[in-house]
Amino acid sequence: MVSSINQFNTGNVYQTTQPKEATQVAQLESNSENSPVEIQELPNVSNQTLEIRKFTDGIKGANEMIGAMQIADITINAISNQLKSGTTNVSALDSTAKAAQFKNEPLFGKELNLQLAGENISVSLPLPSQLGEFLPNKLSEKHDEIIEKMTAISGLIEKASLPISNNSGNYDFENFDANTFKDLFK
Repeated sequence: MVSSINQFNTGNVYQTTQPKEATQVAQLESNSENSPVEIQELPNVSNQTLEIRKFTDGIKGANEMIGAMQIADITINAISNQLKSGTTNVSALDSTAKAAQFKNEPLFGKELNLQLAGENISVSLPLPSQLGEFLPNKLSEKHDEIIEKMTAISGLIEKASLPISNNSGNYDFENFDANTFKDLFK
């Protein structure tokens, strides 16, 4: 059976016969045609299924943002250590920053963005050569900003996992709350 189903499990299912032996061909020709035949229409995706997908996409985005920021913070620490050891070559510091990657994408020289629970979180990660003078101070400030943004993400996850209204039973499924997740399957 061959199906044409997209990533959201919606679409039509078709049955195509593809005989493997000559004896099967003769039997199939007497029973059916060799063209695709629509068997059934799959049901529409329920709101509950969409909420679960929204929930998992939100968690995935938050996890990826935190992972990328952790790698950036480790890299900032490495660059600070290079400065403390006497490295003043900005190109060497840029090379360290450019080596920092998340999911095969360089982190520095870019801005990381996340929309979570209706709010935007972003952090700019310039290369050391783009920071100018007072590099150790600016790296320390960038470290503090990353810690602040990760704390903000944690707060948004907690905020979004609470019921929207005490009486409504509706939840914001962008983020994880174990009790809310269990309620989806009742």
